[in-house]
Amino acid sequence: MRSLLLCCTLCVVSSVALADDEVVLTRGSSTLKATIGGEVFTVYRFGEDLPKPYLFPVTAPGAWELLAAAEPGDETVAGRRAMICSEEVGSGDGKLTFGALVTIDKVDGEKAHVAGSDLWIQRSDAAPLAGTVTRVVDLDPPKIKDRRDPRYYDHPHHKGVWLSVDEVNGIKFWNEDGRIVSHKVEVLTARGNPAVFCRVNHWLDTDGKPLVQETSVISLYANRLLTCDVRFEAIEKEVTFGDTKEGMFAIRLPNSMREFISESPVVNADGLSGTKACWGLESNWIDYTGKIDGELFGVTLMDHPENLWRSRYHVRDYGLFAINPFGAKAYSGGKEPDQPLTLKPGAAGARFRYGLYVHRGSLDDGHVADRYKQFVTAE
Repeated sequence: MRSLLLCCTLCVVSSVALADDEVVLTRGSSTLKATIGGEVFTVYRFGEDLPKPYLFPVTAPGAWELLAAAEPGDETVAGRRAMICSEEVGSGDGKLTFGALVTIDKVDGEKAHVAGSDLWIQRSDAAPLAGTVTRVVDLDPPKIKDRRDPRYYDHPHHKGVWLSVDEVNGIKFWNEDGRIVSHKVEVLTARGNPAVFCRVNHWLDTDGKPLVQETSVISLYANRLLTCDVRFEAIEKEVTFGDTKEGMFAIRLPNSMREFISESPVVNADGLSGTKACWGLESNWIDYTGKIDGELFGVTLMDHPENLWRSRYHVRDYGLFAINPFGAKAYSGGKEPDQPLTLKPGAAGARFRYGLYVHRGSLDDGHVADRYKQFVTAE
């Protein structure tokens, strides 16, 4: 199939680099882990039990150093807590599985000790929350109504970094009313700068049959730039992507990084500041900064100039951060016409490219403008 060939034709194999200057992909049964210098950058989750595949967690550089310097705390702070990112570590009663939250009381080189147990893990087995820029996915969140509470949890369909959108033949995939299933995951460059993998997902119709084929080539760089090159194709019948603000390439930030909590800058490439000022507008990029345990981090989303048309940003003070090509009418309050996209079976499909970049410190500290140039000039 043409879309599977796309996975290979878009891949550029990188030369061998030093360990801290390359990304390594490790495949599990339902995960694909990306590490940099032996530390987790992100994990692609594609198990059959999920309503959609997604990347989770996503981390900034220096997370283990921050954990080692932190004081123990409760569940309202990152402190010395970490999330298990391997499918399994340990054995017997001490076995831990992906997503388990643990407290680390000792760090010794590449190893870390799980408090209250005899278990030592590799640093590549876990992601410290002190440097994790995605909200922890909680399938049974506490029922807290105070938005300022660090444990507050809303919009459960916001999971890690994901790609979905509402109004696809009327189906609301963003809201998880429609299901997106993994069809194929192929590692193209297991070790390099970038490391590269291709995923093929099927977006299911109301009858459970594949409606849309999404083929995404994801490249991960050692400086924590991630690019997503996605192509949509209709499978058996005509498909229309309608006007909606609910989409498309998105990340949900942790509660402490929310603009109304952290009060840190959210700035676009045109100099506008604040989520309200930037919401619904076109721009080359937006950088959303916020604090975790007092340390400043930033996440940048980027639009590619060669996309079919400019995308707009669904960026909120409560930590939702997305870029979306569908929604001109919704974002403009009806001042602009909708811009639907209709795909026919057997046709070429539609291609969009987006970037996501994670950095420590301010926009200037992260050299965001340089990373945007890297994104638009990448093969």
